[in-house]
Amino acid sequence: MPLFSFGGKGSKDPMVDLESLLIDYAWTEVSNASCMDQVFRTRRYTFEVNWAYVNVSHRIKKFLLRNRQDADPSPPLDPKVRSKVIQRDLCLFRTEFTNSSPSDQSFTFKTERKTTSRCDVSVQRGFRLGANVDVRLSIPIADGGQGAAPGAVAGPAGEVDGCRITGGLSGELHVTKTTGQTFEETLTWGVDSQVKVGQGSRVVAELIIREEEMTADFEIESTFEAVNDIPVYVKERKTGRVLEVLEIPKQQFAKILTTGKEKEIKKIDDSKVSCVTNGTLRAIYGAEQVISVKSFNGNRPPSTVVEFTRPQIEEV
Repeated sequence: MPLFSFGGKGSKDPMVDLESLLIDYAWTEVSNASCMDQVFRTRRYTFEVNWAYVNVSHRIKKFLLRNRQDADPSPPLDPKVRSKVIQRDLCLFRTEFTNSSPSDQSFTFKTERKTTSRCDVSVQRGFRLGANVDVRLSIPIADGGQGAAPGAVAGPAGEVDGCRITGGLSGELHVTKTTGQTFEETLTWGVDSQVKVGQGSRVVAELIIREEEMTADFEIESTFEAVNDIPVYVKERKTGRVLEVLEIPKQQFAKILTTGKEKEIKKIDDSKVSCVTNGTLRAIYGAEQVISVKSFNGNRPPSTVVEFTRPQIEEV
Protein backbone atom coordinates (compact mmCIF):
# COMPACT_ATOMS: atom_id res chain seq x y z
CA MET A 1 0.00 0.00 0.00
CA PRO A 2 1.44 3.40 -0.92
CA LEU A 3 2.83 5.29 2.04
CA PHE A 4 2.34 8.65 0.37
CA SER A 5 0.30 10.25 -2.37
CA PHE A 6 1.06 12.78 -5.05
CA GLY A 7 -0.86 15.94 -5.65
CA GLY A 8 -3.75 17.12 -3.57
CA LYS A 9 -4.27 20.60 -2.24
CA GLY A 10 -1.82 21.49 0.46
CA SER A 11 0.11 18.23 0.20
CA LYS A 12 3.87 18.22 -0.35
CA ASP A 13 5.47 15.60 -2.53
CA PRO A 14 8.06 13.86 -0.31
CA MET A 15 9.93 12.78 -3.43
CA VAL A 16 12.01 15.44 -5.17
CA ASP A 17 11.73 15.07 -8.95
CA LEU A 18 15.27 15.69 -10.21
CA GLU A 19 14.29 15.21 -13.82
CA SER A 20 11.62 17.92 -13.79
CA LEU A 21 14.11 20.40 -12.25
CA LEU A 22 16.56 19.80 -15.11
CA ILE A 23 13.82 19.97 -17.74
CA ASP A 24 12.42 23.23 -16.36
CA TYR A 25 15.87 24.80 -16.41
CA ALA A 26 16.60 23.63 -19.95
CA TRP A 27 13.26 24.90 -21.24
CA THR A 28 13.37 28.30 -19.53
CA GLU A 29 17.09 29.10 -19.57
CA VAL A 30 18.60 27.22 -22.53
CA SER A 31 15.87 27.08 -25.19
CA ASN A 32 14.56 29.99 -27.26
CA ALA A 33 10.93 28.97 -26.88
CA SER A 34 8.31 31.43 -28.11
CA CYS A 35 5.46 32.63 -25.94
CA MET A 36 3.09 30.17 -27.64
CA ASP A 37 5.54 27.33 -27.03
CA GLN A 38 5.69 28.28 -23.37
CA VAL A 39 1.89 28.31 -23.09
CA PHE A 40 1.34 25.01 -24.93
CA ARG A 41 4.49 23.27 -23.71
CA THR A 42 2.81 20.18 -22.27
CA ARG A 43 0.44 19.82 -25.24
CA ARG A 44 3.07 20.06 -27.93
CA TYR A 45 6.24 18.59 -26.45
CA THR A 46 7.71 15.84 -24.31
CA PHE A 47 11.17 15.93 -22.75
CA GLU A 48 13.82 13.33 -22.06
CA VAL A 49 16.97 13.76 -19.95
CA ASN A 50 19.99 11.68 -20.96
CA TRP A 51 21.12 10.35 -17.55
CA ALA A 52 24.07 8.55 -19.15
CA TYR A 53 26.01 11.77 -18.55
CA VAL A 54 25.42 11.57 -14.79
CA ASN A 55 27.25 9.12 -12.53
CA VAL A 56 25.01 7.81 -9.75
CA SER A 57 26.21 5.88 -6.70
CA HIS A 58 24.38 4.66 -3.58
CA ARG A 59 25.60 4.05 -0.04
CA ILE A 60 23.65 2.64 2.90
CA LYS A 61 24.02 5.04 5.82
CA LYS A 62 21.64 3.31 8.24
CA PHE A 63 20.00 -0.09 8.46
CA LEU A 64 18.23 -0.46 11.81
CA LEU A 65 16.21 -3.53 12.73
CA ARG A 66 12.90 -2.94 14.47
CA ASN A 67 11.90 -5.08 17.40
CA ARG A 68 9.13 -7.66 17.17
CA GLN A 69 6.48 -5.20 18.32
CA ASP A 70 7.29 -2.89 15.37
CA ALA A 71 8.31 -0.12 17.75
CA ASP A 72 10.98 2.45 17.04
CA PRO A 73 14.25 1.22 15.49
CA SER A 74 16.88 0.03 17.90
CA PRO A 75 20.13 1.93 18.53
CA PRO A 76 23.04 0.82 16.31
CA LEU A 77 24.93 -0.73 19.24
CA ASP A 78 22.05 -2.80 20.57
CA PRO A 79 23.47 -6.36 20.81
CA LYS A 80 20.10 -8.10 21.07
CA VAL A 81 19.60 -8.57 17.37
CA ARG A 82 18.01 -11.97 17.56
CA SER A 83 15.12 -10.57 19.64
CA LYS A 84 14.19 -8.42 16.63
CA VAL A 85 13.89 -11.33 14.21
CA ILE A 86 10.74 -13.46 14.31
CA GLN A 87 11.45 -17.18 13.90
CA ARG A 88 9.04 -20.00 13.13
CA ASP A 89 9.51 -23.61 12.10
CA LEU A 90 7.39 -24.94 9.23
CA CYS A 91 7.11 -28.66 8.52
CA LEU A 92 7.13 -29.16 4.75
CA PHE A 93 7.08 -32.96 4.75
CA ARG A 94 6.64 -35.71 7.34
CA THR A 95 6.81 -39.47 6.95
CA GLU A 96 6.85 -42.46 9.29
CA PHE A 97 8.77 -45.72 8.89
CA THR A 98 7.79 -48.80 10.88
CA ASN A 99 9.87 -51.96 11.02
CA SER A 100 7.92 -54.97 12.28
CA SER A 101 10.47 -57.48 11.00
CA PRO A 102 13.04 -59.31 13.19
CA SER A 103 15.98 -57.54 11.46
CA ASP A 104 17.12 -53.97 10.78
CA GLN A 105 15.74 -52.32 7.65
CA SER A 106 16.77 -49.28 5.54
CA PHE A 107 14.24 -46.90 4.01
CA THR A 108 14.65 -44.00 1.61
CA PHE A 109 13.67 -40.57 2.88
CA LYS A 110 13.43 -38.47 -0.28
CA THR A 111 11.40 -35.37 -1.08
CA GLU A 112 11.66 -31.88 -2.56
CA ARG A 113 9.59 -28.81 -1.69
CA LYS A 114 9.59 -25.17 -2.79
CA THR A 115 8.95 -21.98 -0.83
CA THR A 116 9.13 -18.28 -1.69
CA SER A 117 11.21 -15.63 0.04
CA ARG A 118 9.59 -12.20 -0.06
CA CYS A 119 10.90 -8.70 0.56
CA ASP A 120 8.69 -5.58 0.56
CA VAL A 121 10.44 -2.22 0.21
CA SER A 122 8.62 1.10 0.63
CA VAL A 123 10.09 4.58 0.27
CA GLN A 124 8.85 7.47 2.41
CA ARG A 125 11.20 10.26 1.32
CA GLY A 126 13.90 10.78 -1.29
CA PHE A 127 14.17 11.49 -5.00
CA ARG A 128 12.62 10.33 -8.23
CA LEU A 129 13.44 10.63 -11.91
CA GLY A 130 10.15 11.52 -13.53
CA ALA A 131 7.65 8.86 -12.48
CA ASN A 132 10.23 6.39 -11.14
CA VAL A 133 12.75 6.18 -8.36
CA ASP A 134 16.20 4.65 -8.82
CA VAL A 135 17.57 3.28 -5.56
CA ARG A 136 19.78 0.23 -5.09
CA LEU A 137 19.72 -1.43 -1.69
CA SER A 138 22.05 -4.20 -0.56
CA ILE A 139 20.87 -5.72 2.72
CA PRO A 140 23.74 -5.66 5.23
CA ILE A 141 24.56 -9.21 6.33
CA ALA A 142 27.27 -10.60 8.56
CA ASP A 143 27.83 -14.32 8.19
CA GLY A 144 30.05 -16.30 10.47
CA GLY A 145 32.08 -13.27 11.50
CA GLN A 146 33.10 -12.47 7.93
CA GLY A 147 31.68 -8.96 8.16
CA ALA A 148 28.85 -7.18 6.43
CA ALA A 149 28.04 -7.35 2.77
CA PRO A 150 29.96 -4.96 0.48
CA GLY A 151 28.55 -1.45 0.50
CA ALA A 152 26.73 -1.89 3.78
CA VAL A 153 27.35 0.76 6.39
CA ALA A 154 25.10 0.22 9.39
CA GLY A 155 27.23 0.37 12.50
CA PRO A 156 29.15 -2.75 13.55
CA ALA A 157 28.77 -5.87 11.43
CA GLY A 158 27.37 -7.73 14.41
CA GLU A 159 24.28 -5.55 14.33
CA VAL A 160 22.68 -7.81 11.74
CA ASP A 161 24.61 -10.97 12.51
CA GLY A 162 22.35 -13.99 12.39
CA CYS A 163 19.87 -12.51 9.92
CA ARG A 164 20.70 -15.14 7.35
CA ILE A 165 18.65 -13.82 4.47
CA THR A 166 18.77 -16.27 1.58
CA GLY A 167 16.91 -16.74 -1.66
CA GLY A 168 18.59 -13.87 -3.48
CA LEU A 169 17.35 -11.27 -0.99
CA SER A 170 20.92 -10.78 0.20
CA GLY A 171 21.87 -9.42 -3.20
CA GLU A 172 21.23 -5.93 -4.56
CA LEU A 173 17.58 -4.85 -4.69
CA HIS A 174 16.85 -2.29 -7.41
CA VAL A 175 13.86 -0.18 -6.33
CA THR A 176 12.23 1.74 -9.20
CA LYS A 177 8.60 2.29 -8.13
CA THR A 178 7.58 5.25 -5.99
CA THR A 179 4.72 3.31 -4.40
CA GLY A 180 7.04 0.56 -3.18
CA GLN A 181 8.22 -2.74 -4.61
CA THR A 182 8.12 -6.44 -3.81
CA PHE A 183 10.97 -8.85 -4.53
CA GLU A 184 10.48 -12.61 -4.52
CA GLU A 185 12.76 -15.61 -4.94
CA THR A 186 11.89 -19.31 -5.10
CA LEU A 187 13.82 -21.66 -2.82
CA THR A 188 14.15 -25.41 -3.26
CA TRP A 189 14.43 -27.57 -0.13
CA GLY A 190 15.23 -31.25 -0.49
CA VAL A 191 16.45 -34.40 1.20
CA ASP A 192 17.59 -37.76 -0.16
CA SER A 193 18.85 -39.99 2.64
CA GLN A 194 18.75 -43.54 3.87
CA VAL A 195 17.05 -44.04 7.23
CA LYS A 196 17.98 -47.12 9.21
CA VAL A 197 15.15 -48.54 11.30
CA GLY A 198 15.96 -51.15 13.91
CA GLN A 199 13.86 -54.26 14.45
CA GLY A 200 10.58 -53.52 16.18
CA SER A 201 11.18 -49.78 15.92
CA ARG A 202 9.39 -46.80 14.44
CA VAL A 203 11.08 -43.72 12.92
CA VAL A 204 9.48 -40.36 12.17
CA ALA A 205 11.37 -38.18 9.65
CA GLU A 206 10.53 -34.54 8.97
CA LEU A 207 11.71 -31.87 6.57
CA ILE A 208 11.42 -28.57 8.44
CA ILE A 209 12.43 -25.07 7.38
CA ARG A 210 13.28 -22.28 9.79
CA GLU A 211 11.55 -19.17 8.51
CA GLU A 212 12.54 -15.73 9.73
CA GLU A 213 10.87 -12.35 9.45
CA MET A 214 12.36 -8.93 10.04
CA THR A 215 11.47 -5.27 9.57
CA ALA A 216 14.11 -2.57 9.22
CA ASP A 217 14.33 1.15 8.56
CA PHE A 218 17.01 2.23 6.11
CA GLU A 219 18.64 5.42 4.93
CA ILE A 220 20.51 5.55 1.63
CA GLU A 221 22.71 8.39 0.43
CA SER A 222 22.74 8.76 -3.35
CA THR A 223 25.37 10.85 -5.10
CA PHE A 224 24.84 12.41 -8.56
CA GLU A 225 27.80 13.77 -10.51
CA ALA A 226 27.56 15.37 -13.94
CA VAL A 227 30.52 14.15 -15.99
CA ASN A 228 29.69 16.34 -18.99
CA ASP A 229 27.04 18.74 -20.24
CA ILE A 230 23.67 16.97 -19.96
CA PRO A 231 21.53 16.66 -23.12
CA VAL A 232 17.77 17.20 -22.82
CA TYR A 233 15.79 16.04 -25.87
CA VAL A 234 12.72 18.04 -26.90
CA LYS A 235 10.31 15.77 -28.77
CA GLU A 236 7.10 16.34 -30.66
CA ARG A 237 4.34 14.82 -28.55
CA LYS A 238 2.34 13.39 -31.46
CA THR A 239 5.19 11.70 -33.36
CA GLY A 240 8.00 11.35 -30.79
CA ARG A 241 10.38 13.01 -33.24
CA VAL A 242 13.35 14.85 -31.71
CA LEU A 243 13.01 18.55 -32.51
CA GLU A 244 15.87 20.00 -30.51
CA VAL A 245 18.66 19.00 -28.11
CA LEU A 246 19.21 21.35 -25.18
CA GLU A 247 22.46 21.02 -23.24
CA ILE A 248 22.65 21.85 -19.55
CA PRO A 249 26.14 23.05 -18.58
CA LYS A 250 27.92 20.69 -16.23
CA GLN A 251 28.86 23.60 -13.94
CA GLN A 252 25.17 24.47 -13.41
CA PHE A 253 24.13 20.97 -12.33
CA ALA A 254 24.32 21.45 -8.55
CA LYS A 255 22.86 24.96 -8.66
CA ILE A 256 19.79 23.76 -10.57
CA LEU A 257 19.04 20.95 -8.13
CA THR A 258 19.64 22.94 -4.94
CA THR A 259 17.84 26.17 -5.84
CA GLY A 260 14.42 26.68 -4.26
CA LYS A 261 12.71 24.47 -1.69
CA GLU A 262 14.62 21.27 -2.39
CA LYS A 263 16.22 21.05 1.05
CA GLU A 264 16.75 17.31 0.61
CA ILE A 265 19.40 17.94 -2.06
CA LYS A 266 22.87 18.85 -0.75
CA LYS A 267 25.55 20.46 -2.90
CA ILE A 268 28.99 18.84 -2.86
CA ASP A 269 30.54 20.90 -5.65
CA ASP A 270 29.32 22.63 -8.83
CA SER A 271 28.71 19.35 -10.66
CA LYS A 272 27.93 17.03 -7.76
CA VAL A 273 25.04 16.69 -5.27
CA SER A 274 23.75 14.15 -2.78
CA CYS A 275 20.26 13.11 -1.72
CA VAL A 276 19.03 10.92 1.15
CA THR A 277 16.31 8.30 0.71
CA ASN A 278 14.42 6.94 3.73
CA GLY A 279 12.36 3.79 3.62
CA THR A 280 11.25 0.57 5.28
CA LEU A 281 12.07 -3.02 4.44
CA ARG A 282 10.11 -6.11 5.52
CA ALA A 283 11.52 -9.52 4.63
CA ILE A 284 10.20 -13.04 5.14
CA TYR A 285 12.72 -15.69 4.15
CA GLY A 286 13.81 -19.27 4.68
CA ALA A 287 16.95 -19.18 6.81
CA GLU A 288 17.86 -22.84 7.03
CA GLN A 289 16.60 -26.38 6.58
CA VAL A 290 16.23 -28.83 9.43
CA ILE A 291 16.09 -32.62 8.91
CA SER A 292 14.62 -34.19 12.03
CA VAL A 293 14.70 -37.98 12.53
CA LYS A 294 13.15 -39.45 15.69
CA SER A 295 13.44 -43.13 16.53
CA PHE A 296 10.91 -44.86 18.84
CA ASN A 297 11.64 -48.29 20.30
CA GLY A 298 9.17 -49.70 22.81
CA ASN A 299 9.02 -47.71 26.02
CA ARG A 300 12.42 -46.06 25.59
CA PRO A 301 12.61 -42.28 25.15
CA PRO A 302 12.86 -41.34 21.47
CA SER A 303 16.31 -40.65 20.09
CA THR A 304 16.62 -37.65 17.78
CA VAL A 305 19.01 -36.79 14.96
CA VAL A 306 18.87 -33.25 13.57
CA GLU A 307 20.71 -31.99 10.50
CA PHE A 308 20.89 -28.36 9.35
CA THR A 309 21.39 -27.48 5.68
CA ARG A 310 20.97 -24.52 3.33
CA PRO A 311 18.40 -24.20 0.56
CA GLN A 312 19.05 -24.04 -3.16
CA ILE A 313 18.05 -20.86 -4.98
CA GLU A 314 16.02 -21.48 -8.09
CA GLU A 315 16.88 -19.21 -11.01
CA VAL A 316 13.86 -17.39 -12.38
